[in-house]
Amino acid sequence: MVSSVTALTIESWTLYPFGVLLIAARIFSRRILLGSFNKLQIDDWIMLFVVVTFTGVIVSVNQVSHNLSNYLPPGAAEAFTSEEHDNAVYGSKFVMILEQFMLANTWLCKACLLILYHQMTLGLKHNKLVKIVGGYCVLGYVLVQILYLGVWCRPIQQYWQVPVDDSQCASYYHHLITSAVFNITSDLMMLYIPLPILIKARLPLKRKIVLCGVFSLGVLVILSAILNRYYNFTEPYGSLIYLDWYTGEAATSVFVANVPHLWPLLSRLFALGAFNSLRRTTGNSSGNGNSSGKGFYPKGSGNHKSNRARPYDQHGYIQTESEERIASAGAGPGAGTTWPLPDTKDGAGLELGSMDRKPMGYAATAAGGNEKESEHRDGIVKTVQIRQYSNEV
Repeated sequence: MVSSVTALTIESWTLYPFGVLLIAARIFSRRILLGSFNKLQIDDWIMLFVVVTFTGVIVSVNQVSHNLSNYLPPGAAEAFTSEEHDNAVYGSKFVMILEQFMLANTWLCKACLLILYHQMTLGLKHNKLVKIVGGYCVLGYVLVQILYLGVWCRPIQQYWQVPVDDSQCASYYHHLITSAVFNITSDLMMLYIPLPILIKARLPLKRKIVLCGVFSLGVLVILSAILNRYYNFTEPYGSLIYLDWYTGEAATSVFVANVPHLWPLLSRLFALGAFNSLRRTTGNSSGNGNSSGKGFYPKGSGNHKSNRARPYDQHGYIQTESEERIASAGAGPGAGTTWPLPDTKDGAGLELGSMDRKPMGYAATAAGGNEKESEHRDGIVKTVQIRQYSNEV
């Protein structure tokens, strides 16, 4: 029968390469999208540092499992030999190191997702919510660290003293509660940011379900965090099950923070084209704007490849546009008309969307989601659009 220490070692070092490979896949996916590693954005560099924190979690978990700590039944430490005492001190120090790596890993993954949500919601009312949640996350991290290092266990050397004078220095009970509260509540708030946009978006039902599924993966992180604390509080002395959930929560955070960025790489590797499901029709391309070939074009535009909208902004995020335009007699001719959009150069079409005709081209609301708020006042039409186009690679 495999011991709990061996099982934890196998589990943790199995999850580790998957996490690191997923981070590498995200970086290469961003390179495909941006055209150069030099154009990586701040969240990409943060995610590269997450490799350090994730590695720290895995190493620390295994060190704690292979050594004793000061979390012991009453009277057990007094029976230790000198070697066992030193081993318990060493293990207790790694418990503290593990907690620091875990906090850093968790909150850095939150930061990467919040940066993505910030770019997605530029120009929308949801952007204010992103800033509020970001401030809450910063406040939570700072407060958790202050309480952990300066309040719950004093002096700080008690964290690795064997035996301890204060049980909080061994059980981490108060710290685990405060960190879990800020961690879980901030994750719940982050779930609320993308889902209302996607639910309201005019998308095919299948694609809406897929996108909502991707951005709902945070539920797995919340579940892991809850189970982590549950086993911390309920398992008896000597149990290593809580370390399994430390590993699982850290790995899940890494997975969830990187999955939304993988489509450009998957599209390149498997020739998947754009993430859409464009309907095709046949007709006279010169007469009604439809063609029997790939893609669609607005009426009267012809096959203008130069008019293709960029899939993302210059930083490689979902493009968000807030525009205010003057229209004679309100919306003007052709505004708000539903037009099909052209293919990308990979041969995968853009999403059907609301097109506003302009003299030299068009603006489109397309692909991953859209929210349009129009207001007619004195001939001014304010349009807020979220654009997520197919990938130009």
